[in-house]
Amino acid sequence: MLKKFIITLLVLLSLPIIYILIFAIPQWLNTDPDATYELRGRYKDSPDGKTYLVIEDDNGGKCSPLEVNGKAWPHRLFEKGQIEPGEVSIECGTWIGVTVRAGTTYFFDYWGP
Repeated sequence: MLKKFIITLLVLLSLPIIYILIFAIPQWLNTDPDATYELRGRYKDSPDGKTYLVIEDDNGGKCSPLEVNGKAWPHRLFEKGQIEPGEVSIECGTWIGVTVRAGTTYFFDYWGP
């Protein structure tokens, strides 16, 4: 009886370690060390000093077309498009506002609350 209890206890204690190995470490390894992360995505200096937007999430495909600042966005998902710095409105079934800093590439990837 004690042996079963100890085995069960070890299995339960090992679950957080297994979770970390399977989910947390790969997520941490996929982060870009040169980027600054925020709620809606991340940004980093652009190599040529121009300002870009990369949309990595189309809100589950719930829209057509994707709009940026009230105009159809001519770029595909994950494709970099030049944009004016400042407040940017992204619309796709709903709208989100983000601030794109001059001379950076902003990677938008989160529609949530």
